[in-house]
Amino acid sequence: MNEQEYEATKWALLHAHLVQATPEQRHLYVARSNYGDNQRALAWLADQPDLDRATALMLFWSVGAGAHAQYETLDDVPDYDRDTHQFIGLVQQRFLDGFYADHGIAFDPTRWDGAGPNEHSAAELQRVPAQMLQAVDGAHQIDPFDEAYDEDYDDGLPMALVEQLYELADVHIAWEEANPR
Repeated sequence: MNEQEYEATKWALLHAHLVQATPEQRHLYVARSNYGDNQRALAWLADQPDLDRATALMLFWSVGAGAHAQYETLDDVPDYDRDTHQFIGLVQQRFLDGFYADHGIAFDPTRWDGAGPNEHSAAELQRVPAQMLQAVDGAHQIDPFDEAYDEDYDDGLPMALVEQLYELADVHIAWEEANPR
């Protein structure tokens, strides 16, 4: 399985999961996923109006909104970071416009173990709208770092899917070893 086939199959599995995932499962995925290699999945989630507002707010902070607040204009952003900066702006605008759903999930960006406004000074956060600094109220509290999830999830994905992805990676690695460049 070459690289292109591998990436397409991996995305098909992940996409199928995210399409049918509950709001809580999507929230857990955003909280626990590896941001370095899942831009496609995060972008897909950001495009979904049924994504919970709390999850969108967590996504906003998790991909580096605090660090990007230092930039006044897109021209100030280093070339290598412009896509992320524009993505953060898109999630922010959609959040402020009421694009995202309310499934009753609570999230406070100042009271969780992931990236958030507490890591930045007030001066750094001047360009962040007040609504992005406030908690989303909800009846459903989800602690994505609860040890109960550690047995059933890895990087925010159910173990059955993780095992499929590992098997797929093994097939890809074997193909690459058999077909050196």
